[in-house]
Amino acid sequence: MVNSNYYAMDLLYVLPTHIQAARAGNAIHAILLYRRKLDREEIKPIRLLGSTIPLCSAQWERMFNTSRIPGEETDDLP
Repeated sequence: MVNSNYYAMDLLYVLPTHIQAARAGNAIHAILLYRRKLDREEIKPIRLLGSTIPLCSAQWERMFNTSRIPGEETDDLP
């Protein structure tokens, strides 16, 4: 995903450490846990400021297993 910062995810599940490999492992683990929830459709729709109107979740299907191929004018998604 463009402009995504996965670095902050390791603070959600474990206490911070100064060991860089441990922080990377924690971030990867958190991302894979999230992917499992997406695959099992366990993620609830995000709603606008507590309203009953859910936001579109179509972007989640491209979060994993997608590559961008750079082009001169635009990128392609295979």
